[in-house]
Amino acid sequence: MIMHDLASLMPYRADFPEAFAALEEAQRDAQTRRARLTLANTPLSIGIIGQIKAGKSSFLNQLLFGGQPLLPEAATPKTANLTRIRHADKPRFTAHFYSPQSWAALERLADSPASDQAAKTARELVEQARRTHGAQIAQLLAQGEATLEAEDIAGLLGRIGDFVAAEGRFTPLVESSELALPLPELEGIEIVDTPGMNDPVVSRTDKTRRYMAQCDVVFFLSQASKLLDENDQQLLATQLPAKGVKRLILVAAQFDAAILDDGFNRPSLAACETRLRQRLGEHARRNLERLAAQREKQGFGEVAALLRGIGAPLFASTYAQALAVLPPEQWNAGQHHLHRQFAELAQDYWNGQGPSQADWLRIGGFDAIDAALAQARADKETILAEQRAKLEKELAGQWLRLLDNLRALASERLRTLQTQELADLDAEDAALRQQIERISTVLVRYLHSQADQARRKTQSLHEELDALGQRASRLEERTGTRRHAYKVKVSDSVWYKPWTWFDYHYETYYETESYQYLMLSDALENLRIYFAGLKTQLLMPFNALISSAALSAGLRRELLAVLDLEKRGDGLDARTLRAMIETALDRIEWPRFELAAPVPADVFSGFSTEVTDYSQRKALRQRLEETVDQLQRQAMQALEDGVRRACDQLDRVANQLTDALTASLDADRQRLRAAMADKKQQIARLQTLIANIDACA
Repeated sequence: MIMHDLASLMPYRADFPEAFAALEEAQRDAQTRRARLTLANTPLSIGIIGQIKAGKSSFLNQLLFGGQPLLPEAATPKTANLTRIRHADKPRFTAHFYSPQSWAALERLADSPASDQAAKTARELVEQARRTHGAQIAQLLAQGEATLEAEDIAGLLGRIGDFVAAEGRFTPLVESSELALPLPELEGIEIVDTPGMNDPVVSRTDKTRRYMAQCDVVFFLSQASKLLDENDQQLLATQLPAKGVKRLILVAAQFDAAILDDGFNRPSLAACETRLRQRLGEHARRNLERLAAQREKQGFGEVAALLRGIGAPLFASTYAQALAVLPPEQWNAGQHHLHRQFAELAQDYWNGQGPSQADWLRIGGFDAIDAALAQARADKETILAEQRAKLEKELAGQWLRLLDNLRALASERLRTLQTQELADLDAEDAALRQQIERISTVLVRYLHSQADQARRKTQSLHEELDALGQRASRLEERTGTRRHAYKVKVSDSVWYKPWTWFDYHYETYYETESYQYLMLSDALENLRIYFAGLKTQLLMPFNALISSAALSAGLRRELLAVLDLEKRGDGLDARTLRAMIETALDRIEWPRFELAAPVPADVFSGFSTEVTDYSQRKALRQRLEETVDQLQRQAMQALEDGVRRACDQLDRVANQLTDALTASLDADRQRLRAAMADKKQQIARLQTLIANIDACA
């Protein structure tokens, strides 16, 4: 049922202002909540993960824009940042600078003696920024962000190099960016293009994972010739959040390169493709299962399920797709080169049978990728439709209840006008006040009982939170391997050839060693999961006892119970009393409880992405334990403070409720006395209002 417009009822607003105010508020709330459940406000969110050189930008350009190079190429591993791409009426680019705290953490890491990838990246960023901006860095960071606007897309993309290019003036200071373009292909879509590396910058990693957790579908791009190698697996472990991602699609990108590498071993293109798809598919399955088992052991069950649900990879090549759909005069240099390479391979090994347009389309693979995206869109629309249907049912119930309240008030006034005279009202007032006071006493007693239960429940939470904290403080060590090269001096001398006695050469040998390490991403994820669990544990008693929904529902239950005991007598009937009190309840501001999340960049500053040193591993564990302990103490204090404030507020609500009911009664009686002066007209007016209400219901 759809809420109807109030236009036909508005002429009667002055007769029942509180009831109409509740209806108007419900209508505004309904509009806001409906707007949230539209594709315009809840777009399909697409995440892109992949290493540098995995071809993310060209993949997106092909997927969304028919191969047009609209999205900028990534800068370099050190400067690549998370980019959010969405639709807008005018072209707009926003660069978000590092916070002063995040930049200070980078500077500390850059100035440290550490030699891992995180420290090297920090040094490159800091040195480039200091070289370009010197003492002005703090002033730039204080701005928070920089925005560019243009009249057309070309004008905008031509100006963003300062913020995204490898040597852009502001690039090293940019933590993330947003690109808004007036393109129909972006309507209903939001794209999150992540840094193409195991990002050593904690704040960027945290932001990436937060955005990933909101994605409906994530495309993970891995080069087909190196499908799911150790770096890819590390990237999956680092960037996938433990909760939130709904669907993960593995794309074996640059499939054309894998065919070129393997084609000379096969009698035909078809044989080469068949063999590659089988071999790489099995390779992906084994690696994904191994990674899923590892994440499951570490306590990340949702990630394990997501990895196991990937299925076979989708093979894709943006160059092959372009060769299939574009005329030769529109091919770029790389595409011409690929065409020549395949022609030569066909001439030498495939009996001169080069790829047809159908072959290029199959190698391109975008039919399957488009189908996966279309399925994600359909699923999104189905989910939104289900949510809208559920919302409409809830809104219709609320609307009918408020209309019922208004009808009850109008019917009671009509009955009074038809059966009583002005002289009868004064005698009735005392009985009405006693009736209101009895009901108020019951409702206030309920509010106080809820506050007392909340206080008791708070004290019993410590043991539950201790167990949650112990799980969060555990970090599982991982085992990695590294390859060392060493050279051995080997003599070339032959004993019977004196001229060779001093000849020698060097031979290179390799040895592999295992080592233990901790992932900073695991500590971040543990902290994030702990905070989510902590918030849930704390909010459960709060929401069960003193949230707006619980209090409103409880008060209405108490109201119904006490109204069952109220007799008609000289007071208002139960239906009218309920309408009056429900209207008062709808206008009360209820207490809220909020808990601020920790800032990972501050918590884990100074630690690299992969922590191998024993003392650093010990320090990371200690930092996590201390943070969990401190967060738990702060959270408990916040809950106790929140409950205390809420209980104080409930006392005020109790007083407000009694005052509101009394004021509502007084106002109603005053309007009733005014109506008595013109009974005939007012009776007709109320009868019309009731008929209009019935038409709206």
